[in-house]
Amino acid sequence: MMLSDAQVFESIRRERENNEWITGSIEQLRKSYGGRYVAVRDRRVVDNDRDFDALLARVRKLKDPESITIEFITAIEYLWML
Repeated sequence: MMLSDAQVFESIRRERENNEWITGSIEQLRKSYGGRYVAVRDRRVVDNDRDFDALLARVRKLKDPESITIEFITAIEYLWML
């Protein structure tokens, strides 16, 4: 199935909003979900799990799974030095 330009842009917008929310909420997310994968929709955690495959399987069963962003939340903050 071919997506329209509007659908592609909407998908990109939702992904960006979810990622921005995750970045801005990372300290609280670490406290609640450190060491777990979180599934985020509309700037809200809708599911989480330590096992990515298990979480992905549940997300795929949800309505509109394309609107969900999955990210791993580290338990501690890492500093990368290049």
